[in-house]
Amino acid sequence: MQKKETIDWLFVLPDDLIGGGAQQVLFTIINFFIAQGKNCMVVFLVNKKHHGWESLEDKCAIVYLDNSSVYKGFFSAAKYIRRLKKTNHIEHAISSQALVNGLLGFLKYVNILKHTKLVLRESTSIFLRFKGFKLLLYKTAYRMGYKQANLIICQTPLMKEQLLEALPWLKKNDKVVVIPNPVNLDEISTKAKETFDFEIDNFLVAAGRFIPEKGFDILIDAFNLLEDKTLKLVILGVGTTEEEQKLIDQIEYLNLQERVILYGYVNNVYPIFNKARLCVVSSRIEGFPNVLLQMMSQNDRVVSTRCAGEISNIKGIITCKTHSVDALKEALDKGLMSSNNQRELYFNDYIKSRSIDSFINTMLNQINN
Repeated sequence: MQKKETIDWLFVLPDDLIGGGAQQVLFTIINFFIAQGKNCMVVFLVNKKHHGWESLEDKCAIVYLDNSSVYKGFFSAAKYIRRLKKTNHIEHAISSQALVNGLLGFLKYVNILKHTKLVLRESTSIFLRFKGFKLLLYKTAYRMGYKQANLIICQTPLMKEQLLEALPWLKKNDKVVVIPNPVNLDEISTKAKETFDFEIDNFLVAAGRFIPEKGFDILIDAFNLLEDKTLKLVILGVGTTEEEQKLIDQIEYLNLQERVILYGYVNNVYPIFNKARLCVVSSRIEGFPNVLLQMMSQNDRVVSTRCAGEISNIKGIITCKTHSVDALKEALDKGLMSSNNQRELYFNDYIKSRSIDSFINTMLNQINN
């Protein structure tokens, strides 16, 4: 009989849109494990659609399943992992999207991943974000998958509280823990030093996928109210054609074509964040916006809506309520006029407390307890 190979960490993602916070966190974790000499594999439920993962192609196995939609991908992912298990020992499996979490839990329930330690990460506040049939679908995934988890990671205490309130049966064990999102300080330092051809000046910057939850429509309306008409707004990101068109229509309606730039995907956001007069998170709801940490690492002027637990407790950030054009406009004004010399110190201390080393050590200790 052929000896089985060992996969130390199997990462399963719905797609390869690295602009999403959940994907960025897993990307950071993968890079850390690769640097530690671990054998990693990444499986995407759909065909290759975006860029950003190429840097890992010669360091670990990356598999794109032949599907056009994520929902079709669940079936082929189950088949693929079943075949994979016949030739490999899978020590750990990790995912960061609720439906994929449910899939991995189901595969453990039916003994395909029987001896695999399963780590499931919460990426958003599902019970505030979805309603109706979609919420029912997610609740089914929770019921099917989360009972099999060895560890369930929440990003903030508020997220844990919401999860346990919605799924009280999880309170019977100690699987649910809070581990704040990590950042790779070495990677940030390296990327921040790279030169980047970016000729726009005097601008505010926001970043993320073009989805309603990111609140870019609110940001554009708030930006339009600012008195300084020489300012520009740069939005870094990608999304569906439908959502992008909504933003384009809004920009045209407000006659902001020369001042609001939908810049698209950028592999290295750090030099742009550093150059901006102000960095902005305008989200309606988040688990915890990882882009906020990236902004804080480069700029001492950061504005954010209180779209997730803990944000209001971060020293130096100018915060405002969600869903409000006027509140965000007022926060933008404060940010542009701000000159707090202590802010950079606050930010550096906070970022250091979220190092990837600390995240991994805490995660492994929790798994092995």
